[in-house]
Amino acid sequence: MITCAALVAGCSQAVSGTPTTPGGFATDTVAGLPAANGPSGPKAGAPEASMPVEGTDNGEMDKLARNAVADVDEFWAEEFPDAFGGKKFDPVKRLVSYDSAGPGATVCGENTAGLVNAFYCPTDDLIAWDRGGLLPQLESSFGSMSVVAVIAHEMGHAIQHRAGIVTANDPTIVLEQQADCFTGAYFRHVAEDRSKYFEVSTGEGLNQVMGVLSSIRDPIGSDFKDTSAHGSSFDRVTAFQYGFSDGAKRCADMDAADVKQRTTQFEFWKQGQESDLPISQENIDVVEKSLQEVFKDTGAEPPSITTSRTACSGVEATNPAGYCPDTNTVSLNMEELRKIGTPPAQDEAATGYGDFAAYAQVASRYALSVQKAAGLSLDDEAAGLRTACLVGSWSGLLIEDPIGQRNPVGKLRVAPGDIDEGVAALLGEDSLIAANVNGEQVPAGFARVEAFRVGFQEGFAPCSAKYGG
Repeated sequence: MITCAALVAGCSQAVSGTPTTPGGFATDTVAGLPAANGPSGPKAGAPEASMPVEGTDNGEMDKLARNAVADVDEFWAEEFPDAFGGKKFDPVKRLVSYDSAGPGATVCGENTAGLVNAFYCPTDDLIAWDRGGLLPQLESSFGSMSVVAVIAHEMGHAIQHRAGIVTANDPTIVLEQQADCFTGAYFRHVAEDRSKYFEVSTGEGLNQVMGVLSSIRDPIGSDFKDTSAHGSSFDRVTAFQYGFSDGAKRCADMDAADVKQRTTQFEFWKQGQESDLPISQENIDVVEKSLQEVFKDTGAEPPSITTSRTACSGVEATNPAGYCPDTNTVSLNMEELRKIGTPPAQDEAATGYGDFAAYAQVASRYALSVQKAAGLSLDDEAAGLRTACLVGSWSGLLIEDPIGQRNPVGKLRVAPGDIDEGVAALLGEDSLIAANVNGEQVPAGFARVEAFRVGFQEGFAPCSAKYGG
C-alpha cells in the first residue's frame, strides 16, 4: 500500500566501506548461535509429560500441548528466579483442552463452542487451547513448533502475573508483545538444545515460528492503541527477536513507551492508504526517484533501471530484478514483479505478498549499487544482510505516522501494512530483499529480518559497520 504524497524535506546518512566492528553481526550466526537448517519438532525418544489436562481426548494435539507446557515450565523454573529477583516460579494451576467444533463448555466465563483460540485466564490461573481447530491448523500451516510457540506465548501471560509486572491499566499491546518476547526467550532455550522435549533449527525452524507471529498480526489499518491490539507482524517478530537475543530481562523492560517508539501499526488516516500501488513503469519511476532521494548523500552514482534483461558477465541472473556491476544497471522482469506485488486472497494459495514486497526487490538491487560505490563486496553473505539493512533504511525514511515521530523523505510513503509484507518476504526462501548480487541469502530468516530491522530502526550507519565486507 505504498502511496505518493506531497514533497517533504528529509536527509539521509552516508554508507562507508568500514569493515565489521566489534559488536558487528556475523553472517553465519543467529544471535550468537550457529545459523543452520536441521530438524525441528518433538525430539525422538522424548518423554511424555504426565500432568493432568481437563477435557482431554488424549490425542496427538493434546500430547503435543501437554509436552509444550511441561517444557516451558522447566524453562521458567530455571529462568524466573534470575529474571525476577530470585522469585520462585509456580506452574499454572489448571490446563484445559476443548474442541471448538464440539457442543461447548464454559471456561473462564467463555463458551468454547466456536472459540478457535488458546488463552491464559488469570482469574482461574489456567491455560486453555482448542485441540480441534486451532492447534491442527497451526501444525498444518507452520509445523509442530508453531503449537509450542502458542503455548509458550500463553505461558508468557502467566509469567507477567507471577512476576507482578502487569497492571489493569497496561495496554493490551504491551502485554501481548511482552508475551511474544518471553516466547523468544524460551525458544532460545530450545535452540541451545537445552530442552528434553523439542528441538528447533535456527534456519527454517525459527522461520516457521516467526511465520506464526507474522500470520496472526492485527488487521491492516487497525490502531496500536486499540484495546484488543496485539501488533503488526513486524512489531511482533521484533519482540520475539528481542527475547531470543537478549533474554527475559529485556522482555520485562517492555512498556507502553517502548511499544509506541518502535510501532509500525497505525490506522488508515489518509485517502488512498488502503490501495496498493500497481506495478507499472510509471510507478517504477516514482520508486526510482525515491531511491535517488534517499541515497543521494552516499555520493553513489545512481544506477540505470531498465525493463530490458541482458546478460551480465560474472553475475548470476536473478528474478524479478538483477544488478549488473559492470554497467551499474538494475534490470527488471515486470511480469514477475507483478506476481510478487499481488497479495493472495484468503482462499487462495500464496502467489505474492503485496506492492511493498515487490518494490523492495527493486530497492535491494539499487542498494547493491550503493555498496559497489563504497567498495564493498557484492557476492558474499555479508552483502545480502547489508542489502536487507539498506532496504530497511530506505523503508524507515518513507514512514509517516500520525504521531509525528518521523520526517519522511520525498513523495513516496510506506503505508500501514507495507512493512509486514517485507517481513513475510524476508521469511520466504525466494526473496531478493536480503540477497547478494547472485540472489543468495543466508539460511536464517531471523538474521534477514534482523538486518532489515536494524536499518529500519537505526538508519544507514550500522549497515556497513555491522555487516562489513
